Amino acid sequence: MAADSGEWIGFRALGMEFRAFIVKPEGPPPWPTLIAIHAASGLDAHHENLTRDFAAQGYFTMSPDLYSNDPGYRAFTLADVEDGMVIGPRITDVAGYLAKFPAERRDAILAAHRWVENRPEKTYIEIVGACYEMAKARPDVGAIGAIGYCMGGRLVAELAVSGVELAAGVIFYGIDPPHERIPNIKGPLQGHYGVTDKRITDRVPAFAAALKAAGKDFTYYVYEAAHGFANAIHLNARNEPAAKLANERTREFLAATLGRKR
Repeated sequence: MAADSGEWIGFRALGMEFRAFIVKPEGPPPWPTLIAIHAASGLDAHHENLTRDFAAQGYFTMSPDLYSNDPGYRAFTLADVEDGMVIGPRITDVAGYLAKFPAERRDAILAAHRWVENRPEKTYIEIVGACYEMAKARPDVGAIGAIGYCMGGRLVAELAVSGVELAAGVIFYGIDPPHERIPNIKGPLQGHYGVTDKRITDRVPAFAAALKAAGKDFTYYVYEAAHGFANAIHLNARNEPAAKLANERTREFLAATLGRKR
């Protein structure tokens, strides 16, 4: 079990103060460390519990809140954000989609969709990078890995190709980074994708081939599941068998690459 239930700490990025939710494992430091990057739905209660779960496995886990300084995110409920963010990538008949919801929710869902479309996503890698640097500077931190879901999965890949000393990276249905930067990757990667998530999964074979050509270690799995199968609690995409298997493979991969101090 984790030694504590977690706390919020601050760090600097983009000239501003951001926050991260951290949970320390049992036992004395230095600890193998995991940066857990949330999905587009934000650092919600589910992601806080994921942070605690990884700490219970023996990792000092840090989850940066990419929306720390975004009042737009706080203007919506989690359901509004999750229902709004599928418009575009998966839903093209917007009117038909909104008609399925109670009339009093439709404006909020559409507004949440507009917020999702206009987020400053290009800045998020700088925030993640600052979190990595904060972790690296701590005397209680050992080898550092990263795991991310959806948008967070993409950011794990971007962090890896930035050239930092990432001991391991786990990508859950995140889009691949620019292939010309693949030679910068230092540590092994693992990927988990849904077979019906064609927008992302169809790109994975080319990504894997580019990694292999560059001599990089990448193992990936495709599940009979949709995008978000491991963390989309509110949406119907949650797939328990696929999530369980992916989580078991992730646990084994992290134990082999980061190790656990017990």
